[in-house]
Amino acid sequence: MYKVEVSPAANGILEEYALRCLSDNGEECALRLLDSYDQKISFLESEPLIGCARLRYVPSKYRVLNFWPHLWFVFQIKESENCVKIDYIIDDRQNYGAFLR
Repeated sequence: MYKVEVSPAANGILEEYALRCLSDNGEECALRLLDSYDQKISFLESEPLIGCARLRYVPSKYRVLNFWPHLWFVFQIKESENCVKIDYIIDDRQNYGAFLR
């Protein structure tokens, strides 16, 4: 099993999207977002290679994993620490290229 660490920046983005879901679509939508997040975190704990390098402009040191429509974890696997570090959450509809450099 791998430990999953989520950066403060990624947690802040998740909070922003959860609040947006809550205000735009109601509590049920926000809870579904958080459930999807938790489910993918569980996947990463047991199978960190589940992610891929699919998104354009993502540096090769990162892997990505979609967890909600248009939202992706951007993470690194630290084998020596038996850890997955989620550095960012990005929205594939936005210009995230400069953000990741």
